[in-house]
Amino acid sequence: MSFFRQHAAIISGIGTTVIFGAGATILYFRLAQVARELERLGATVASLKADFAELRERLSTSSGRRRKNPSFYSLATSSGDDDEEVYLDAYGGSDLESLKEVAAELQDNLNRTAGNLSGDDIFTRIDRLFDGENADQEEAYRLLLKSKARHPTDVEFLWRLSKACYLVSRIEGLRGNDERKKELLYMARDNASDALKLNDSCGNAHKWYAITLGSVGDYESTQNKIKNGFDIKKHIEKAIELSPGDPSNHHMLGRWCFSVYMLSWIERNLAATLFATPPTASVDDALKEFLEAERLNPGRWKENMLFIAKSYIEKRKYSEATEWLEKAERIEVKSADDEEHQFEIQQLLAKYRR
Repeated sequence: MSFFRQHAAIISGIGTTVIFGAGATILYFRLAQVARELERLGATVASLKADFAELRERLSTSSGRRRKNPSFYSLATSSGDDDEEVYLDAYGGSDLESLKEVAAELQDNLNRTAGNLSGDDIFTRIDRLFDGENADQEEAYRLLLKSKARHPTDVEFLWRLSKACYLVSRIEGLRGNDERKKELLYMARDNASDALKLNDSCGNAHKWYAITLGSVGDYESTQNKIKNGFDIKKHIEKAIELSPGDPSNHHMLGRWCFSVYMLSWIERNLAATLFATPPTASVDDALKEFLEAERLNPGRWKENMLFIAKSYIEKRKYSEATEWLEKAERIEVKSADDEEHQFEIQQLLAKYRR
């Protein structure tokens, strides 16, 4: 799994928004076995279809009469003779419709099995889905919800559920479902908070609490956003302490610094009024963290490259900014976040490319 697809949804904040984004005769196989059975069944159905086509062609040139047996699949011939029937003795009397029913039942079992997976099994599957496109991320969310009752005190489960809620919120936002987006963001924050209560030494729990605490900023007062900013930074720094080689943690700290740097005059004065020591950061602080994230995960992270470019724009280094925007533009768009970032990249290129 590429790091980028696993961590693509990270962050927006303080002031503007710190993002912080499976009959009775069928056994219940484990998920991998069910998947293999479905593949074999699909091949069998495809083979049957090919056999039917061949038999139909042969039947159309045959003048012989065939006995009837209503328990077997009946196929009218191309000559229009309704008495002509094909027998599938080779398949033990099983017809295509029966096979389709078996396939559907196996799929139902696959869906049900997902809710009964052990922790390691479901985490492997979920992490692969996180690495996919929007439909995969939505499937990850559905599978986690089905399994939630089985993992009430599992920190590894809860931070993944937080991430899934965040990812789907971004998708719903692009669809214009703002109320659903808001609901999912608060769910994401609450699941991350529950994960932290279970294990304060889990770097991913700290990371996703920081991400989701910032993500609800669009629905909070400016005062709460500034107040939450201190907590966001504290959890980012703890995540870096616990997982220093995780590029997304450095990206998050860069986003925090960039957001503080971009505070409006009104927000700065409000922060000074509310806190004896208001948050401070420079664009160079932000750029340093973005470049560290790029060093740890080179050439694959569209969002991080975008913010490197935005930092250079703030420093009025437009040539460097354009270079990073062009690199970011070439990275494939796969997710809801990618779509948003690509749009902004193209807007900035239109403005700053010489």
